Amino acid sequence: MSRSAEFTMSVGKSAPSDITRNVSAIFVHAGAGYHSTKNQGVHLAACNSAAKMAMRVLKSGGSAVDAVEIAVKVLEDNEVTNAGYGSNLAVDGVVECDATIIDHLGKSGACGAVAQIKNPIHLARTILDASSRPLSLRRVPPNLLVGQGATEFAREYGIPVVSHDTLVSINSRDRYKRWKEDLDRVESFQFTGNLHTNDLEQKEVNQKSRARVFAKPRRIPVNAFLNSTWNEGDPCPTALLPSFQVQEPCVKEALPSLKAQKPCALFIAGQQERENLPAKRARHECSKQVEDLQAPIFHEPCHINLKRLANDSCMKGGAFSPVLQSSTGNFDGTPSSDFKSDKGINEQSMNCALNRDDITSSKLDNNVEDHITDTVGAIAIDMYGHISAGSSSGGIGMKHRGRVGPAALVGIGSAVIPVDESDEEKTCVAVVTSGTGEHMATTMASQKCADRLHSCTKRASGNIDVQTTEEESIESFIEADFMDHPGVRNSTSAGAIGVMAVKKTAFGYFLHFAHNTESFALASMHSNETVAKCVMSRLGNNGRIVRGGRKIRVD
Repeated sequence: MSRSAEFTMSVGKSAPSDITRNVSAIFVHAGAGYHSTKNQGVHLAACNSAAKMAMRVLKSGGSAVDAVEIAVKVLEDNEVTNAGYGSNLAVDGVVECDATIIDHLGKSGACGAVAQIKNPIHLARTILDASSRPLSLRRVPPNLLVGQGATEFAREYGIPVVSHDTLVSINSRDRYKRWKEDLDRVESFQFTGNLHTNDLEQKEVNQKSRARVFAKPRRIPVNAFLNSTWNEGDPCPTALLPSFQVQEPCVKEALPSLKAQKPCALFIAGQQERENLPAKRARHECSKQVEDLQAPIFHEPCHINLKRLANDSCMKGGAFSPVLQSSTGNFDGTPSSDFKSDKGINEQSMNCALNRDDITSSKLDNNVEDHITDTVGAIAIDMYGHISAGSSSGGIGMKHRGRVGPAALVGIGSAVIPVDESDEEKTCVAVVTSGTGEHMATTMASQKCADRLHSCTKRASGNIDVQTTEEESIESFIEADFMDHPGVRNSTSAGAIGVMAVKKTAFGYFLHFAHNTESFALASMHSNETVAKCVMSRLGNNGRIVRGGRKIRVD
């Protein structure tokens, strides 16, 4: 964005050089994918709680790293997200999580495929802090630990190591049982290898082969694994294998009709076609009445005394009263041509103004399923002008033990480009992503997006970089650098991605987000605001990509 661009919001009067009075800001997202209109309030409530808690940390003098840690902790402690508690289970029924946190210098701490840790982002923060302390004999301290080594590191540094069951929620256990039954059925079918027997013969053969499966040590055939689970952002297969009819399919609740929604509840084109598709994250089939969301329990971050913050009346019972703004391009509700897509984003591209009941609704609808990709993330700017980013994820359902996802990998799930001391504009960029992890790794998603946004370039014909606007660069990143990448274009898995990026300069903070998924849940807040601004961005009927943003002036 050029310097001459008109700002829609002015916050604070101090000069950028006065670091003791810089405006603080927090930006969070709860994953890209499909959020049902009935349950979107629960997802936005999670974003709202994370933003408000992080802002209290920032206003208390906490660093950007502190704010990112606590924001992601709130999301991890909320069952509605696939991070920390309630995450998807691996193929053997164990929760393994990934997390990364990056400071303003670009230094990082990360953990991957770590089990028995309630808040992986806290472990990542501990690894980051430990990496700054030299080891004896000139050893280099690690900034990424995985598996059992990460768990032992946590125990050594006093982080509680909990039982495996502590991280498993009722809904995540139900999902695992259902997916495991699907996997067993596919394995049973592979033993028969005959598509032409009649129903009675097939049933008898299946029962015998199923008995053989349980009599043998557990094995995971690749084809069965691929056909019985759904990756992040993948379109669900219409059948597990050709001519194979599943007798007891997963629960597939029909989406509510448009007439049953509030006037502002927008349906996405083609949504009705997904009525019979199994949900990757079917959180809401449990017949048990879901209780109201409560304020999460936090571990104290470094340097911040949360006991005083806990006395804040707005934290009691998890209550909040955010004001949601209508927007086609900006969170502030002010139309801006700078953020209007060339593909024609209309009012259906973003969720229309939601009333207070939409976000304060703290119960999940058991009859509606959501399809949400895994990674949650946060970006913070503190009063000292420092920026930080972090991500956390529980990974895909029924994954192989030891699978390290994008949330644990710097440059893939999270990235920060630090300030160059010789840069007069003091530009820095932070990016967090959510989507199909393997494709994000192939394209080095977050680092590539950060580079594009920092230099305001896009890929042109002949693989040549050309100058463009910041808005065009982030949209082009998804279309050209991600979706049109040979590794993604020729893959059998769908290339789903949601990007949240913040560009900080001497003239202001610029939030940019874009996604090719059906929806993307975000929230933002700065230190001169009393409520967080939340939005459920939706794809609508136009184009394959939606982008939007917010501008915050600091001088």
